[in-house]
Formats: sequence, structure tokens, C-alpha cells
Amino acid sequence: MPAHRSNHATQTLWWYPIAAKPLAPYLLLASVLVLTLVWQWFSPFTLIEDEAHYWEWSRRLDWSYYSKGPGIALLIRASTALLGESEFAIRAPAALSLFLGAIACMRMTKLLFTDHTTSFIAALLYISVPGFLVSSMMMTIDAPYIACWAWAAFFAARAIMNGKKSDWIRFGCILALGFVFKYTILLLIPGVLLAVLVTRKKRPKINTPWMLVGISAVLIGLIPILIWNAQNEWATARHLLGHLGAPGGDTGPNTNEPYSITWTINYIALLFAVGGAPLVLGILGWFRSRRSPATACDLLLCMALPLIVFYLLVSLKAETEGNWVMSSFVTLLPPGAWCVREAFAHNHNIEKWIWRISAGGAMILFAFFPFSALLASASFEKLHIPIHRITGMREHARDAQRIINQLHEQTGLDPIIITDHYGRASQLAYYLDGHPTVYCNSVRLGGRKTQYDLWNETNLANPTLLDHLRGRPAVIFGQPQQPWNNWFSEVTIIGKLENEPKAHTTTMTALNFSPANREQASP
Repeated sequence: MPAHRSNHATQTLWWYPIAAKPLAPYLLLASVLVLTLVWQWFSPFTLIEDEAHYWEWSRRLDWSYYSKGPGIALLIRASTALLGESEFAIRAPAALSLFLGAIACMRMTKLLFTDHTTSFIAALLYISVPGFLVSSMMMTIDAPYIACWAWAAFFAARAIMNGKKSDWIRFGCILALGFVFKYTILLLIPGVLLAVLVTRKKRPKINTPWMLVGISAVLIGLIPILIWNAQNEWATARHLLGHLGAPGGDTGPNTNEPYSITWTINYIALLFAVGGAPLVLGILGWFRSRRSPATACDLLLCMALPLIVFYLLVSLKAETEGNWVMSSFVTLLPPGAWCVREAFAHNHNIEKWIWRISAGGAMILFAFFPFSALLASASFEKLHIPIHRITGMREHARDAQRIINQLHEQTGLDPIIITDHYGRASQLAYYLDGHPTVYCNSVRLGGRKTQYDLWNETNLANPTLLDHLRGRPAVIFGQPQQPWNNWFSEVTIIGKLENEPKAHTTTMTALNFSPANREQASP
């Protein structure tokens, strides 16, 4: 059953009367949405590699793609069709996703804790999670995927606690939608089943047939991915196995590294770095709830656990990234919000300080972004902050365009543009004049396969394409020791361009592409 309100008088705080208003969380989130969109409009940051690559996907819509489902491509395609090809148009859905995910979290809190103030705090905690806030600024799969996770968790919680049958169908349909963004949303299913088991004595009876039908609705999201993989030799499965260094993966047979304890330590450290103070409050809230409201908090923890444990196990096999587990934070925020309310009601100083850190951190991060152009200073590079990932591509593309134009004038032919990394290929495709086709030669230089190797118009193993490119000059971005001479009659090293973001990338020009020699370039 829903948790009872605290009977203790709450301290008088200036924001409590505001938080108690039913519309307050909606107005808060709408304000954050507007601020985020304004920041995106004026953002000095260039598209990061993944953003540019997903934009490339959106130019070539398909049932699925090498590493992910079609969700991100469809979302970017819809946004750019409405708003144009600007960076703002590409990134706007991320801001909207933060807004939608926070509403789901807020509604889940109101459902389980029956208090407007607690739901307001939950909304504020949601936008205070460092990983969530950063994901709303840039268009990767994270923000829309987390929004899907949040809404699926909300419908599951309502189905469990209120016994509403149709919510199971909504749960399954949102799972299907989330699956086309990221496959690990399936781990919410064991979390929900665990929640059903743990709360079985303290909730209405579950209608099992409706629950099973709802869960089965996730198969809708599997359809496009299965169709595409059946047509492409199950490329996604090989890609995922490659991440784990498992047999059958796309990284080759000798890529397994021995386990390092630092992998697991880094996983735990990144968990709290990305979750920040709101995650700490969520954990404290669960511990505080052992007396009441244990049922609500147990339900929410159960939904988070499978994803957290899954990537903990992955950390025993390979290195992990901080954003992989972010969606699990969603159901830990309502207990955190309840914890904050109780802290002010009962004067729990530790939780109050963590709350202040959480709210202050969000304000600092929001204030920081308008001045983010200052990040481009060399001093940040000296601190080993990878600022090159989000700055410099406009200037680099201008330098590259000058080289391309010069080579075109010298030869009278349109140069081929080749890189050794999919991210750089995508960024150049976006920032060069006219959004040209850019080729990625990674797999023939010992790297992993990419989506570029699966499109006929960019696959440098496609005989028809190679014949079409024969004899043309090229501008190449990569490492000079790589075997470019096996592909061209003459290669000239220009060196690192002035605005080249990457330390080890050199620009070269080449003449007379000769695809007959391509096999010599293979590792």
C-alpha cells in the first residue's frame, strides 16, 4: 500500500509551501526544459562522435544498426525533419527526454508516497543526477532510454500496487519502445518480477495472465532488430560479445585481458560519480524505510537491482562505463525524496547536508554550462580533461575543407575522404561543406567493424564502390604508419592540422586510389 505521510511537523522552509502545490513539479520541470533548450541553442560545443554517428544513422534509416536499435536514428530524423540539420535540432530530443523521464519519476513518487512535497523533491532529485543532466545536453541514447525506463517502471509500480490490469500492457509497450534504444531495458523485467515476489504479502493480488501478456508486448520492439540482424549475419550479437571479449565477438580471438580489480573499483566509483548525491539519498532512503514505508522502497529497489548487479558482473570480465547503469537510478530517487522529507521533519542532519549538496550541485552544473566555452582553454587539456571531444570540430573541418579544395583544384577530381575511426568520419560528414560521404577504414587497419562497413555506399570492401572510387585522390585522417601506401600510388604526409582535436591523428593526401591492392592493407 502507499506509504503514510509523516505525522511530525516539518520545519518551516521557504520552498515547502511551493513544493506542496500540485503543479509545482510540472512548473519546475518545464522551466528546466526551457533552460536546457536555450543552452542547446547557444551551446559552443560541437557534436561528439556518438552524436554525429547517430546523425549519420538518421540519414540512412533502417530496421536496426550495428550496435543499437533504430530508436535514436528515428528520433533524430524526426527532429531534424522539423527543425533542420542544426546541432540544436539533433540535441533537442535529449532535453525533452529529461523532462518526460522526470515526470514519470515524479508520478511514481506521488503514487507510492501520496505527497505533493515528496514528488516535487523527486523531480528536483531527477534533474540533479549529474549523469541525467549531462545526458540532456547531448543527443546520445541515454536520455530517451532512461525516459522509457522511467515510464515503464511507473506503469509496473502502478500495476503492482493498484492492481490495474491495463498498466501491464502499457508497461510492455514502453519496454518495447525502450528496447529499440538500448537492449538492457530487458533487465527491468526481472526487476519487476522480483518486486512482485518481494511485495506479495502487502499489495493487491496480481492478475498473472495480464502481467504475462504485458511483458510479452516487449516482443514488438524485438521485431525490427531481429529482421535486421537476420539480414546482416547477427552483427549486433557479435558486437555485444566483442564488448565482453567473448568467443564469437568482433574484436578477434586475442583481445581478452586478465581480470583487474580496478575494473570493479572503477565501476563502483563511476556508479556514484554519475549518480551523485541523489543516488546516495536513494540508498539512505531505503535503509531509513525499514520501519515504514518498507513496501514501496523494497519495490523500487527490486526494479533497480538487476541492472546494477548485471554490470557488476560485467566488471569482472571487462571495463565498464559510467552511463551504462544510469537508468537504475530512476527507481532509487523516490526513496531519496522521501528521505529528504523525513530529514527535515525529524532533523536528520546527514541527509539534509546531502540534499543541499545535491541541489547545489545541480545549480552549479546549470550555471557552469552557459560559461562552458571557457573549457576550450589549453589548461583543461593539461589536466587531462578530454575537452577535445566536444570542441574544435568546426575549426578542424574548416582546415580539412581547405585541404580538400586544394586537392580538388590540383587534380580536377573530387577527393575521397577517409578516416581510421567511425567517430571522426561522422563528425567530418556533418561539419564539412555539403555533408559529404566520408569513409571509415577502421576494420582493415585492425580496428572493430562499424556501421560504415555495412552500408553499401560506404563499405570499402564493396567491389562496386571500389570500382567507382578507382583513380580518385583522397584526403586521409589517421596515423602515418598505417598501410595507406597499399591503397594509393602516392601518399603525402601534411602533418597535424592546427585545429586537429586528437593528439595522434595526422592528415595526409593521396593520389590514384587503387582498390586492386586493398588486400595488402589488411592486417
